[in-house]
Amino acid sequence: MVLTILCLGQGLLFSMAEVLKTPLDLVRLWLHEAERVYGDKMVDEKDQEILRRVTMASTKKFFDDLGEELIFAKPNIFCHFAQGIGDPKYIPVTDVAHLNKLLVDVLDSYNEVNAIMNLVLFEDAMAHVCRINRILESPRGNALLVGVGGSGKQSLSRLAAYISGLDVFQITLKKGYGISDLKVTADCSIAAFCSRMGE
Repeated sequence: MVLTILCLGQGLLFSMAEVLKTPLDLVRLWLHEAERVYGDKMVDEKDQEILRRVTMASTKKFFDDLGEELIFAKPNIFCHFAQGIGDPKYIPVTDVAHLNKLLVDVLDSYNEVNAIMNLVLFEDAMAHVCRINRILESPRGNALLVGVGGSGKQSLSRLAAYISGLDVFQITLKKGYGISDLKVTADCSIAAFCSRMGE
């Protein structure tokens, strides 16, 4: 529980004073981070609805003077690349169409240097890229992406890693793959990383 609260605080610290100019900005960031830290871990729709009700009730109780329409306006997404890649600033996405254009441009750039990914960047897919990118930008960030095969988990993760300037490494499983194989794979990937870094 304490670690989860610290993760929420860490997310709040991603942002800068230039972004949080008003109490409304801070409340919207807090709502976003609560959804990321708590809501993204919930797989049951009933639990997610309870979280929404609790956060809405507590927000209305303590910040009613800010205006419900403004507090809960959509979209409420923060990401490190809302102004473009290369200059990570954790700021809100104010326009979904702008985010779509930005991600289409990033996807085109990715496709120029990698195997082509044909992605349809609908609103949920864009939100997932923002979520995955947030995790990748976090110190010791980690995630377990769960879903049916072919739903885009790998492709969206590759795009988010590209935005963060990270390389993707994937283990190739085979029959009988075990712990010793994992150790060899890890040693090889560390050696490859070190050689790229010039060590």
